[in-house]
Amino acid sequence: MSETKPHYPLIVERENPLDTLSLMVEVQGQFFSDEVRKLQDLRKRITHKPESTLGLTVDVKLVEPKTVERTAGKAKRVIDKRNI
Repeated sequence: MSETKPHYPLIVERENPLDTLSLMVEVQGQFFSDEVRKLQDLRKRITHKPESTLGLTVDVKLVEPKTVERTAGKAKRVIDKRNI
């Protein structure tokens, strides 16, 4: 998607007995605007992909550019915050 950057950690957390998935997606600077409708449509398109392909419900959070932490070397895509 041209509106997003390739920085998108998937965060796994546990809420009561269920695991939840959140996806933080950086939006390109020119697309991150005050126009809420465009951001809602983008969020809906991103949410639809894992739901239709894998059957997973993912909470998509659109964030401003340079919000997601950068790491040297291999990117850490999955952050597991569960205490198992």
